[in-house]
Amino acid sequence: MKNRRVISNKLDVFDFFSKNPSIYVGLNSAFVSKVKALILNKYKTLKGFNREFLKIDYPNLKHDFQKAKYHSITRWLKIIKAFNIDREEFFENITCFRVNGSHSKSPIILSRIVEFDEKFMEGYALYIAEGDTGLSGKKIPGKLRFTNANLDVIKFFINWIKTYFPQNSFYVNAVFPAGIVAAGNFSKGISERLDIEIDKIKIKNDSYNKIVKYRVCLDSVIVIRLVLALDSTIKTLCKNNKPLAVSYIKGIMAGEGTIYFNRSRYVRIEMRNENEIRYVHSLLSGLGYNCKVSMRSERRGMCSIFIGAKQLEKFYNEIGFGSELNRQNLLKLAVDKKLRVNQYI
Repeated sequence: MKNRRVISNKLDVFDFFSKNPSIYVGLNSAFVSKVKALILNKYKTLKGFNREFLKIDYPNLKHDFQKAKYHSITRWLKIIKAFNIDREEFFENITCFRVNGSHSKSPIILSRIVEFDEKFMEGYALYIAEGDTGLSGKKIPGKLRFTNANLDVIKFFINWIKTYFPQNSFYVNAVFPAGIVAAGNFSKGISERLDIEIDKIKIKNDSYNKIVKYRVCLDSVIVIRLVLALDSTIKTLCKNNKPLAVSYIKGIMAGEGTIYFNRSRYVRIEMRNENEIRYVHSLLSGLGYNCKVSMRSERRGMCSIFIGAKQLEKFYNEIGFGSELNRQNLLKLAVDKKLRVNQYI
């Protein structure tokens, strides 16, 4: 990932966006006034400053100090350089973010520092397993979107958004199969279960769905750009930190894992993303699991990892299914199964 400064397990988000010319920021009015006063004191006029130092289309600079609600982050880093104003002071005066040309009416508020702790890794991996970007045809990725049928998993992901992207608006689509109508008090019950406002729940129908699914949507180009850009950093951190690796696998398992407990007992992870599942396999191997990646003969393009009965107790104690509590409970039953001598299935 380019243009970022990672300190330990943290990312300076403002620094990450500082070289992106499409990013605009809201600034405290007092800071804008301070810089304008410095310009006028040294160069007499904005036009003089532009002619001698900045050298851009003058109407753009004039707009910056008269009517602009949002300011080019790259342009302002050049402006403050003329007066030896520290980048840190500039960052401290940023109030919000916006992408140039965005049709969204709401600016995005981002935390200065994102800490890549265990909860972040679990939520990030959950998004990798079950999320998408709203990409459709020629449209560029424009939103952070996550779909799952389990309300425990949905609630975890909502809390993940609230923790790492606070103060940003999201909503939940309850997607029903075609022809199925939601009960009159459905939205109220779901809002209480998820601990969110009832007006964040939207009811939709989709002929593709066979069961009710829930889709969390955070419509922000900036947030999805940030999340997509983190992939290599996240994967490197997890490879070198066992607690983070465990959390990453938990997220993947909640989205793509399955526990089988009938005639035999085992855990399976299935994904069509071969690179991702081989990465998960590398994390499992690093944690001491004896497993391998295989291609499903009956499901073309599907890769899987199989963890057998002999390793189930280790898997339950160390990893499990994270926010997917139904599978976690079934895993506990599988681990506690009374076995005959030398029986492992």
